[in-house]
Amino acid sequence: MVEIVGHIKTDLEKLHRWVEQQPVTTLLNSNYARGRLECYYGLAVDLKKQPTIRPASQGPQVTALGDRLLPNWHSALLCKYPTGVGINPHRDHTCFQPWAIIVNVGEANFFEYNGRERVVTQLHSGDVVRINTKILHGVEPVKSLRYSLTFRHIKAEFLTLPIDFSV
Repeated sequence: MVEIVGHIKTDLEKLHRWVEQQPVTTLLNSNYARGRLECYYGLAVDLKKQPTIRPASQGPQVTALGDRLLPNWHSALLCKYPTGVGINPHRDHTCFQPWAIIVNVGEANFFEYNGRERVVTQLHSGDVVRINTKILHGVEPVKSLRYSLTFRHIKAEFLTLPIDFSV
């Protein structure tokens, strides 16, 4: 189940300013997260059945934070959830290893299913959480603007696929 593993306190205001300046766009054609905006860092993953992996934005802030929270991370996804947007129950793509670290900026009700039981965890701005992305999970529609920055490892067999440098 979701585990709150830390909280960003001293640089939270700086983090808020940083996420608001990032070039998020509608990248994902998904029924799970309509209205969500995104920006990849490190390696971007096109989440088709056979994923395409390509280099994405690089930034010293993301690299430093990711290295601290999830050493040797491959892919970081910044998501912007405008008011009223959430993400329906889903499991993350098979190309990702199960465990991910999420930095939450804003307020959210994150939910997971423990068998048939729906377990809701209220996330506050600055919370750092560890989740098993292979467990059915999602986010209720937010009441105010929220961002999340998720760091993941990509499974080794997917890192051997050709990387698309044409983008």
